[in-house]
Amino acid sequence: MRATTPLFLLLTGLFAWTANAVHAQTYFYLEQIAVVPTAPNVLDYVQLQLSGNLSSTRSSITSASADVNGYTINLALVTQNTTGLSVLVPHTEPVYLGQLAAGTYTVNITGFGVDDLAPSSQHVFTVSGSISACDSLILESLTWSPFNDTTLLVHILNPTATLFDYPSFTLLADNGDTLAKETINTFGIGTDNYNTMDIPVGTIMPASPFNATLQLRSGQQLACTWNLPVDLCPPGNCSPVILDLRNFGPGTSTGIFNYTIRNGGNTVAEGSFELMNFQQYVQDTICLPPGNYLMEIIPQQGPNGGQPEFGVSLTPMIVGPHAPVIWTTLSAIAFPFYEHCVDIGQGIAETAPSVLKVTRSATGMEVFTTDSRALGSIHVFDAQGRVVGAVNENGSRHLFNTTGWSSGLYVIRTRNTDGQVLTVRVTME
Repeated sequence: MRATTPLFLLLTGLFAWTANAVHAQTYFYLEQIAVVPTAPNVLDYVQLQLSGNLSSTRSSITSASADVNGYTINLALVTQNTTGLSVLVPHTEPVYLGQLAAGTYTVNITGFGVDDLAPSSQHVFTVSGSISACDSLILESLTWSPFNDTTLLVHILNPTATLFDYPSFTLLADNGDTLAKETINTFGIGTDNYNTMDIPVGTIMPASPFNATLQLRSGQQLACTWNLPVDLCPPGNCSPVILDLRNFGPGTSTGIFNYTIRNGGNTVAEGSFELMNFQQYVQDTICLPPGNYLMEIIPQQGPNGGQPEFGVSLTPMIVGPHAPVIWTTLSAIAFPFYEHCVDIGQGIAETAPSVLKVTRSATGMEVFTTDSRALGSIHVFDAQGRVVGAVNENGSRHLFNTTGWSSGLYVIRTRNTDGQVLTVRVTME
């Protein structure tokens, strides 16, 4: 006589098997969210520590990333599991957030293979204090003005809403002497600015490199101070300069215009511009070492309308000498060209292109460190100083989707948990 299993035992076994199967599909049971430091302020580098249990000896967390959107922090965890013993394994996963603005934040947990069992009270934390607008200014560079040896150029990005009304910069030597000073000529500092400081007549600039103090005044009030090394020596390598030809009208100019760049009588570059009915502005970019140059241009046809003008620029916002084209003969302008030796990061920042790298594809831009250190807080600025991408990455690589980004120059700036700031520039075509 064959024994039979009662129905309630079959159902009990089925429920137990189902429970174990569901249990086996979850690889990380999150039980506690801790904030480090426990009471962070705006100057702290915040870290979240996710503690719990992995579901087996071969379970692991393959990635943990954070996206800070306003006062909401979305943590995305991805786990995996291979054959191992089905026992609970204690695990703590750190996630770096970097510096955060003052306010109360809510933490959301998403991803694959994670069961969020942490108390709801641990999903909320507060960052205290406030950070000054000066701390948020990004001092990109302090250089010679590219077409003038009596002025210095300050390039500064302002991602804040503070305008610093009627701003002016002053550069002071170690002994307090004024090396260069800006005359107030703007109402405030926007997102991307080039401010010009005049060098007083008779001033002898210290031998580069030298230590100096850069001050920013708002009206008559001292607003910000930077103590920084300055290197104004021209580099030996060439730097890009824009040659352009444009028609200021009235009428339409068409035809070929040949140009030549000379240095001390030697031809260093030559080419041609072509104006067409629907293209009344053309440009070319060449690379020049510092020096004194002559740009010559001559039309290959007689006058046919408009008033073309030619000249040199460093960027659309830094315009050098320009002059009208003389249709019947050769036209020329003389210009000096200077460039800087080194960029200045903000305060403790350092530019280290050998450590921070960027690779590009048709739809993406991957930022990574060559020493495998965590990237930390990443901000991407366009040429106008606008933030086009921001994320906190606790790994050494991060891929940005650049679909829809316009062509031009972008600045990538990272700050890791040690406070080290790295910057790198990339041109999107």
